[in-house]
Amino acid sequence: MKDLTSVLKDRAIFVGWIAGLVLVAALLWSFSFSLRSTSLLRSTNKILISMGDNRRLAAPLLRPVAGPVPLGCWYRLYESDSLFLVFSIMQGGILVPCGAEIAENGEVVEVIPLGSHAQQVMDTIPGNLVQIYVHRIETAAVTAVADASGRGRR
Repeated sequence: MKDLTSVLKDRAIFVGWIAGLVLVAALLWSFSFSLRSTSLLRSTNKILISMGDNRRLAAPLLRPVAGPVPLGCWYRLYESDSLFLVFSIMQGGILVPCGAEIAENGEVVEVIPLGSHAQQVMDTIPGNLVQIYVHRIETAAVTAVADASGRGRR
């Protein structure tokens, strides 16, 4: 039978390893934002081009929304005062990539399915579920629009 101190020591070492791995993963996630947002910008622009859409994403917004859970990645639209949010809608256990154009006043102009599969699945998504996402986006956009225009907090 092991004594209590060796059992506690083994468990403390195990918990320390887990905490260290979680810390490293969190640091990698936070420091790779620029790379992830640029990659998402490029792929979203490619999708918009393939769909024949004239909108193009110009630059990511850094930390535009204060809140516990970010909705997605916020961008400025090229040659426009509007913003664009790339996010996912969960439908039947499947993530459906979408984009939302947000006007200067913070209202969602249009929710756009990003990709051919997303266009097919978008028809099966109930309208009230999309309205929940639109409401969350518009609530968060008030902060994002203020920060993008330079009037927000620093």
